[in-house]
Amino acid sequence: MMKLLFENKVNGIMGVLFFIGVFLVFFLSWKTDPNLKGTPLIPEWLSDWTDNVHNDRRRTGVPFIGLGLLAGMYLIYIKRTKVFYWGLVWFVLGFVVVIAEAVQYFLPSRSMDLKDIFWGGVGSTIGLGLPFVVWYSIKTFKRNSHWK
Repeated sequence: MMKLLFENKVNGIMGVLFFIGVFLVFFLSWKTDPNLKGTPLIPEWLSDWTDNVHNDRRRTGVPFIGLGLLAGMYLIYIKRTKVFYWGLVWFVLGFVVVIAEAVQYFLPSRSMDLKDIFWGGVGSTIGLGLPFVVWYSIKTFKRNSHWK
């Protein structure tokens, strides 16, 4: 009973965190001014980095690193570790970045950019790749270890 209750809470928390992350991606992608300076809940050091002209494309990947890490840890937690699931989540994250960029096409002060889609894919790959590599390394170590 306690295990089921804990699992339901974890599922709910992960779902809410993922929803908040996707909501923030859409909100920040669709706001009139692409600069984040003065945006509530965004620390000044982060808005300074994101608003720097050298980071204007790479910044798209940052939230997808976080979403990828969250989704990857969740896949490990629910034991959906086949490559198919990792690819499916990567596809979903890619779909999110494509939607975020596609809507910008219709916003007068914003523009759709294929480089942003690329950087969103890079962020998703890094975010999903880190937990996958750690999980796979631990699994391999345990399988080859004498301390089973």
